[in-house]
Amino acid sequence: MPANEAELDRLLALIAQAVDFDHLAAVDERYRRALACEDVDRPPLVVLSAFTTQWKLPPPFDTFQSYPYSQAYHDPVAMMQNMLLDRVVPGLIVRDDSPLSIRNDHGTVQIASLLGANWQMHGDNYPWVEPLRESQELEQFANQGADVDLQQGGVTQISNRTLDFYRRKLDAFPPCGRAIQISLPDLQGPIDVAEQLRGSDLFIDFYETPDLVDALLDRITNVILRVADHYRQYAVDRLDPVASTQHGYMIPGRLLNRIDSAILVSADMYTEQIRPHDTRLLGELGGGAGGSIHFCGNGEHLVESLLEIGPLRGLDFGQPDMMDVPELHRKALASKVAITQLHPSRDELVTGRAAGQYPTGVVFVYNCTDIDDARQVVDAYAGRA
Repeated sequence: MPANEAELDRLLALIAQAVDFDHLAAVDERYRRALACEDVDRPPLVVLSAFTTQWKLPPPFDTFQSYPYSQAYHDPVAMMQNMLLDRVVPGLIVRDDSPLSIRNDHGTVQIASLLGANWQMHGDNYPWVEPLRESQELEQFANQGADVDLQQGGVTQISNRTLDFYRRKLDAFPPCGRAIQISLPDLQGPIDVAEQLRGSDLFIDFYETPDLVDALLDRITNVILRVADHYRQYAVDRLDPVASTQHGYMIPGRLLNRIDSAILVSADMYTEQIRPHDTRLLGELGGGAGGSIHFCGNGEHLVESLLEIGPLRGLDFGQPDMMDVPELHRKALASKVAITQLHPSRDELVTGRAAGQYPTGVVFVYNCTDIDDARQVVDAYAGRA
């Protein structure tokens, strides 16, 4: 059964009444200064619901339903309502530094599916790619050029429809059109897409067929650049090209390049065989503002090499607690590179110790399960009574 569009309209009307543009202007300026490693009143703080949980929203927002992911994947109405309830409404209630952004939540398979990979999903799980097992297939993928079908290929058809729906709906409620930003889809990055296509055999290919891997990474880079340019017609980023939205907060630059798979290789291998493609990707985004790089896990051994990438503007850490964050922040600050998604404790936030230790060049994220706790932390952090 299709989602209820009339209910979505009621939600958008409530959001339009709740928007505070003076607060949004202050948030934008806070991001602009912090991401540029300039003096700022305090680093941005975004409070998000803990993984796999959803906050119980207060009236009048408690009457709106959330839809199963398997339905929302194919239904723009359901997906937009889920995004608004998960990312926009909490920001309006808590008044943190949420950029009020939504995205088309179609998973990490955008580029791999466009390249012709076999992808699938089961139930309410995110889609995944079935890796290629034959090197001959990999060679075909590597040598097909950057020509992809941006209207019908892969998941772009449903992504295009969803993003176009977002733009039209937001324009129908002008305060929402001005206040709510639309993120680029998750385009992963050259090494992560290559690992999706090939699986763990990719790390053997680095040794046995390095030229083939180089050709594959080059093709993926070309396709990401083309797809990012295509989707930018739908994206809304108030600070573009200086900053853009991803994961519910702002990052420096125009794209978040994911390199999760790269933490499994040495710094030398990354520098020699992967970094040239990351450098080209961030350097050719347009606007001259570069972009950011994300990884989960402990990638501390790669950071010095990453900081040598000219167009790098930010590092996004999925699991910062696994690394020596004070030392990494010192190095990043010296290179005018911001670090996003640091996770201070509740006590560090409310006492001001987090902002004292990291006065600029960072974005804080606090995950919790209760919206009242979120309000208390944000009010204490911001110095509000």
